[in-house]
Amino acid sequence: MSETTEKLFRTPQDALVFAFNYSMQRQDRSLVDRMAAPSPRTGKGLSGNDGAGQAGMIRRELEQLSELDRAVLAARFAPKSWPCACGSDCCSGHMPNPEYVAAIRTLEQAALAKLAGHLSHYRLRRRLVEKAMGVKVEISTLAKECGVSENTASAHWKIVREWICGVPKPKAKAPAKRVRVATDGARADAVLDEEAESAAVLTAVDGIESLARKRADDLLSTLPFMAS
Repeated sequence: MSETTEKLFRTPQDALVFAFNYSMQRQDRSLVDRMAAPSPRTGKGLSGNDGAGQAGMIRRELEQLSELDRAVLAARFAPKSWPCACGSDCCSGHMPNPEYVAAIRTLEQAALAKLAGHLSHYRLRRRLVEKAMGVKVEISTLAKECGVSENTASAHWKIVREWICGVPKPKAKAPAKRVRVATDGARADAVLDEEAESAAVLTAVDGIESLARKRADDLLSTLPFMAS
């Protein structure tokens, strides 16, 4: 890779997008495939051997993460498929991206532990994992496809969504008002004890995607071509 101090990526996310999509630009594919392939969504990046080296540097940093962290990042940033121009009668024009498929499989298997005690259904788990990673999936339609009730699918979705996407910080309740009331002729304070509850610390809970991205940010922010 040629030496350069140019800051090619504004954020670690831009670098992740480039690294996971760089294979879409590989030079060993046919001209038709390369013309059909989408360009990276964000970040400038490099091309040719320099681009391969740059993507390799990013990927090497990610090797320090756990298998689950890497699966989350691949499921979020890697393309689901890439163009195929093999010319076969059965060719749809696209082929699944093995990296994306493997990432979803890893997450689907990890979801088993989160759904312990619930109905085990491979297709339901897999599709809910894909939904959490951005694929459009209707719960009602999925329930019919899997032969389960919509309530069951919704309950599983809540578990998978909170595991992957986390739980947002709840809104703090407004302090309760003190109300003065008369009791047996005496004046007494009736205090609504919800003040103690509203004073409690309210926090968000990170999902595995947020945690993986934070760890990746820490690693990638030290690379020389990252904007400070």
